[in-house]
Amino acid sequence: MAHGSPLALPKKAAGKLMTTKVPVITIGATIADTEKLLLKDSQKYETINYIYVINTKGKLVGVCSVKELFTNSKSAKITDIMEKHPVSVHVHTHQERVAYEALKYNIKAMPVTDKKGNFLGVVDSDDILSTLYEEMQEDLFRSAGVRRHGTSENVLTMSVWKSIKNRLPWLIIGLLGGLLAAKVVGSFEATLEKHIILAAFIPLIVYMADAAKTQMEIFIIRDFATNPDIQFGKYFLKQLTVILFLAVITSIVLFVAGKILYQDLKISMILGIGLFSVFISSVFPGLLIPYFFTKIKLDPANASGPVSTIIQDIFSIIIYFCIAIWLL
Repeated sequence: MAHGSPLALPKKAAGKLMTTKVPVITIGATIADTEKLLLKDSQKYETINYIYVINTKGKLVGVCSVKELFTNSKSAKITDIMEKHPVSVHVHTHQERVAYEALKYNIKAMPVTDKKGNFLGVVDSDDILSTLYEEMQEDLFRSAGVRRHGTSENVLTMSVWKSIKNRLPWLIIGLLGGLLAAKVVGSFEATLEKHIILAAFIPLIVYMADAAKTQMEIFIIRDFATNPDIQFGKYFLKQLTVILFLAVITSIVLFVAGKILYQDLKISMILGIGLFSVFISSVFPGLLIPYFFTKIKLDPANASGPVSTIIQDIFSIIIYFCIAIWLL
C-alpha cells in the first residue's frame, strides 16, 4: 500500500500510515460530477468509503459516504449531503489515537490534515485494524512488564540472551529493594517482640497497598496511551479522590475485623489507620513513577512495575510500624 508523506514524521504518526489515493472533490461540485470522478478514477483509489470535500485552498470542509451519494438527485450539490463537521486527525497524531478516534466515531477511514486544516490523505480501515491489533498486543506486553522496541513479532522471536538482558536489571533492582525492605523490618524488631501479632498483618498491609498501586499503574498507562493530552494534575486529583474513598472503606472493614478477632482496640486502630495511610501513599508510586518514565521516553510498565513496587513496599512497612510505635 502506498502510504506516506514527504514530511519528516514520527515513526507511528498518522502521516506515516495515510494514503493520498482517495476521491477528493471541490466544494462546488454536484453529485453527478462526483459520480463521474468515481467512475473515471476508481482504479486509482485505495479506499472509496467516503468522498472528501475541500475548498479552493485545499481545506477539508466535508465528507460524504458513497451510500449517500447514490441515494440523492444527481443535480444536488455535494455540499447539500456532506457531513459539514468531519472528524479528522493531525498528521503528527499517534497511530493509537487515530484508531481510538475511528472507533469512537465509527469511522471506516480517518481523514488526516495539517495544522491549517488542509486535507492530506486518510488512514484507511485496514491500517486502523492493524494498528488496533499492534497496540493491543503492546498494551498486553506492557501490563506484563515486558519491554518492547518493535512489533510483537520482534518480541516473540527475541533471543533468550536479549530477553534476559532486558529484564534482569529491573529484577536486580527489585532484589536489592527487597533486601532493603527486610532491613527496614529488622529495624523494628523491638516493636515486633512486644507485639508479635503485628508481624502477621505485614503481608496484608503490603499486599493491599501494592494492589491499589498496581491498579493505578494499569489505568495511567492505558489512559495516557489512548489520550496523551490528559492533564496530569486533574488526573492525579481524580485518582486521589477515588483512593481516598477506597482507603476509608477498606480501613473501616479491617478495623472492625481486627476488633472482633483480637478484642484489642490499639491493635485494631493500628491496622485501620495503617491500611488507610498506605492506601493514600500508593498514589505517589502508582502515578508519579509511570508518569516520570513516560516523560523520559521509557516504557512505563517495564520500568515502573519493579521500581514502584519496591518503593511502595518500603513505604508501607515504614508507615505501618511508625503508626504502631505511635499508638502503642
